[in-house]
This record gives sequence, structure tokens and C-alpha cells, in this order.
Amino acid sequence: MAQLKSRRIAGSRTYQQVDVSDLSGGLDLRRSPTLLAPNRARVLMNHSLATPGELVVRPGYQAFSTSLGAGRLQGGVRAYLASTQFLLAAFGGAIYKPTDGGVWGSPVYSTVSPTNQVYFPYDRTLVAAFDGVNRPVKSTDGSSWTRMGIDQPTGQSSASSVASGSMSASEFEFSFSYKDRGLAVESNVSTNLSTRTLSATGAMQIQVPNSTDPQVDAIVVYARNKTAGEAVLRRATSGAMSAGASSTFVLTSSNWSANDEAPVNHNVPEAYRFGVVWKNRWWAADATVGNRLHFSELFQNQSWPTLFYIDIPFERGDEITALVPQGDTLLVWGQSKLFLILGQTSLDFEVRPSAGVQAGALGPRAVSAIENGIVHAAAEGVFIYDGAADQYLSFDIEPGWRDLVKNTPSTGLELIALVEHFPFKELRIAVPRLFPRGAAGEWVLDLNRTREAETPAWTDTDRTISGYILQDGDEPNAGARGRLFSSPSSVGMLFEEAVGTTANSSNLTAEYEGPHLPTGLTKARFIDHYGEYEPHSGAFTVEIVVDGVSQGQVSVPTGVGLAQYGSAIYGTAVYGGVGRRTYFGMLPIEAEGRTIWQKTSYTGQEAFKQFTYAFGILNESRPRRHSD
Repeated sequence: MAQLKSRRIAGSRTYQQVDVSDLSGGLDLRRSPTLLAPNRARVLMNHSLATPGELVVRPGYQAFSTSLGAGRLQGGVRAYLASTQFLLAAFGGAIYKPTDGGVWGSPVYSTVSPTNQVYFPYDRTLVAAFDGVNRPVKSTDGSSWTRMGIDQPTGQSSASSVASGSMSASEFEFSFSYKDRGLAVESNVSTNLSTRTLSATGAMQIQVPNSTDPQVDAIVVYARNKTAGEAVLRRATSGAMSAGASSTFVLTSSNWSANDEAPVNHNVPEAYRFGVVWKNRWWAADATVGNRLHFSELFQNQSWPTLFYIDIPFERGDEITALVPQGDTLLVWGQSKLFLILGQTSLDFEVRPSAGVQAGALGPRAVSAIENGIVHAAAEGVFIYDGAADQYLSFDIEPGWRDLVKNTPSTGLELIALVEHFPFKELRIAVPRLFPRGAAGEWVLDLNRTREAETPAWTDTDRTISGYILQDGDEPNAGARGRLFSSPSSVGMLFEEAVGTTANSSNLTAEYEGPHLPTGLTKARFIDHYGEYEPHSGAFTVEIVVDGVSQGQVSVPTGVGLAQYGSAIYGTAVYGGVGRRTYFGMLPIEAEGRTIWQKTSYTGQEAFKQFTYAFGILNESRPRRHSD
């Protein structure tokens, strides 16, 4: 079918019907309504574009958990460790571990920032909580939490000579460290050393003060023979930490010259804003120096040497806003630029700017790896980075994105979250302000329709969402992979997305406004209108607008059978094995002008579908010769 903008009415005064055969092409806010392609729309709220030719009310959502109270979740994740998986969420300065059935339970940890966002990076061993204020905490099961890293001992060991050993008469120096055997994590050695001279052949007894850290279950003793010229402390012995105030170790031999050196770079992590895992290390953004990126020791996720950091050479006062690991590259986003950290191995890295990127990222949750690139939401719009250059995705919703950036403070833009819901091939972006309503909502990009039409296909929702949790890892239960949870902006709870067709057992409201049909210089008399839909329960209304003047809303019966409403008669047409129904309505005698368009609204709890609609037009043969 020709585009509506090309169906200008001219010539003889004959009745003709102009139809819109596909309503599912997506939003276009940038063009004049009279220049829209016939499959595009000005308003497309709570609709799905998954099936070309059918404009369907989008899948519903259901409360997954009860409410923790007023406020928004500070963050959440589905953590996948080597042998377990679980949900985590932060709210009101506490960490919760909701069950897979949606029961919050009591907080599992209660000392995170009550105001900052909380991020949960994880690897196969542990999950951590970063809030930018406190030292990170970690867990291996989501239930028991301890500080990340083990503090260096502040006490001093004491040594005394004992008999029954083969140690030579020499001067020895001793130190010790604390260890968590379960995670093979060890602290730095104590700074206070104990020295003892052995005057005859024998052994040394070392008294070590115990740690009060609940994660510490062992002590490692290091020693060196000063008389023999040993320059470094080496591992001499280790053992479980005994009950009481101290533990005792006996050294009967000084044969430690081939053992490991005492650790001096097992520094505990600082307060970090957010982090990721890449190249057998953890990487995290500094809480105070905006362009500083810290990284852990190789294969030691709890050891963060003091000088292990990179200052990213951002311009214009940029700071690190997001991190995305992708193969051999770590993408470091600022507000307006991208730097790439390239690593052929885990030992050497190279920092390079990316010349092909047009914009940065608004925040840590405003990026997502999808099928063929990295989507990043920036002040300039929404882009997809393919490893070489950006492609602009938000051209059709550009007025809405400009409105969002202009009217939202930077603290609000930093909280924007996006996610790819891969079972439905949708990219969802939760924003605090949605044009033209001025309230919170979502932009939704249908990836399949975008690929097929070779142009972005957007729609929107009226959902007030603050963030997402996607189950995208190794799930033992059938159907669990791909579940998506959302958190509201004002209540501490979770909703499960795409469950049934209702809005948490309530009605969904879906709205549509199509392209505006222009008749050019000639006026036209608009006679009637037609449409086709699939019968469902709920309320379906149609409104025809001529030159900006509503011709009244008509409620279309959505049940079976025939119905008559005023001058509009609706009938059923069942064909193709489904109950596709048509409606028909006469327009008022005063319905004349140069533009006409249709608005529809559906309120209900089913997957209501619209297929097509048409206008009956009787045009004037020539332009009028007076001003009107």
C-alpha cells in the first residue's frame, strides 16, 4: 500500500476508502504527523510489536514479592556462583536474599549505605556489595556476609626457645598473617616482627594473637634466619586458629628457603562505586577520584594492591560511569567518551581511546551487551557500539530523549537502567520522564522488528520502573532462564515481567494514535470509518479526530454477536480460523477538513489485537478560493 502521505485527495468528487494495513511499525516522534509512514504511530503505549501486522497489548506483569515499604530498591542481581544461584536486592541500607518464590525474609546484612546505589559484582567464588561509601562485603551463599579481604594483623607475636628440634643457634625473625582457608584468602603479614636468638640447637615456640574476624580460621607463620643472611620472610608453618586469645606454633626446623614469601600486597579493598570481573581480576571505579580504575591481584579477588590502578585520561571533567567486559577488551565509559583497555593476557594491558564512539553512558546500569554489540544510553541518545563505531538507535524518539535530558537532573539520569529481555527480543529502558506525558515510563525497542525493517521500532509503557534483575545464567529449573524482574520507583518490591496479560491482576491500558492523513489544499468530507480487531473482553474505544477536533469517542463492543451504538453498527467477521471482527461507524455531518486520524484505547486483562482501519473520504474537486 502507498504511504498515507502520498494518498492526497484530488480530482473528481468520488467516494474512496483509504486504509492503514499495518499498525506495528513503531513510534516516530520526529516527523510531522502528516509525513508518518502508514505503519508508524504518534502514540504507542503498552503495545507489543512482536508480530508484524498485529498491534498487540504487551504482556502483563505480576507481583513477585511483597512490599518492604516506601522507597526504591538500591540495586539487585541474580548471582551465579560455581554451584549455586540466588537473588539479592538492597533496600533501606540492608541486603535481602528473596527466595525463588518471592519471599523477602529478614535482611541478611544491614550495614550498606542507606542512600547510595548498591552493585553486586560476582565471579564463580563469591558475590560482593559495592556502595561507594563502605568497604565492600562478600558472600559465598548470599546469606552469610563478611568483609571483603582480611585486615593486616596489628598485634605482635612472641617467640621463645624450646627443646627437641634441629634449628641451629642463630638469630631469627618472625611474623604472621591471618587466613580464610575456605576461600584461600590471606592477609598481609603483621608489621610488628618478633626476633629471637637461639643459643643452642633446639626449636622455637611462637605465640600469635588470634583474630576477631569471623572469616579467619587459620594463622600462617613466616620466618627468616638473620644470621644466615636471609633477606625475606618465608612461610615456616601454619595451622588452625585455636580457641582463646592466642594460638601456639612450634618450629623444629628452619628448612623454609624454598617456601613462599610473606605477602605484602594483599591489601583489603577500599570503598568502590561499582565493579566487574575481567581477565581473572576484579575491576572497580574509585569512590572519590572519578577517573580512577582499581584492579585486584591476579587470581586473588580479595587482594587489591595500593598501586594497582589506572587513571583513565578522560577529557572535559569526565568520570567513569560504566564498565563492560567484552572478550579481550574492557570498555570503560565516561559521560561522553569511551576508552578501551586491551589485554592479550592477564598480565599486560593497553589503554586506548575509541574514535568511533559518539557518546558515553549515563550510569552503570545504562549499558547492556546484546546480540551484536553494546547498547549505551547517553545524553546524546541511545547507541549501539559494535566494537568499531556507534550506530544511533533513538532517531525516531529523539524529541522524547531531548525532553528527558533537559528536564531531569544528573542524579536522576545516572539511575537510568536498561536490559535486553532476550526471550522477547526487547531492549527495555526505564527512564524517570517519558515524553509527552512527563511521568516515569519505559522506552522499548523491538529487536526482531528492528532487524526485519532495518529501522529501529520503538514503543513505550507507562511503567514506573527503577531497575531490572534478569535471570540469564545457569538455571537448574526449566523455564527459569530468561525470567525478568523489575522494581518500582517508589516501593521496595519486585514484579515479574511478561507473566500473563494483566497489570498485577488489574487492567492494562494500551493507547494508539496513528498517522495523520492530509488531503492537501482541498478539503474533504469524511464519511465513515472501519476497523478490524480480535474479540476480547475489556473496553475498546475508537476516537476519530478531524483537523484537531474530536468527533467523539465510540465504545466498540468486544464480545461476540452484533451490536448497534447510535449511528455506528458493529458486526462480526470470523475468518481464517480466528474471530477477527470488523467495526464500522458513520461520522457526523460536520466531519470535514484537511486532516484525519484515529486514536484507540484498550483497557482490560487480555492480549487485545488491532489489525487495520480505514477512512471513507469524499473530497472537494478543487481548493476553495477564500480563506477558511
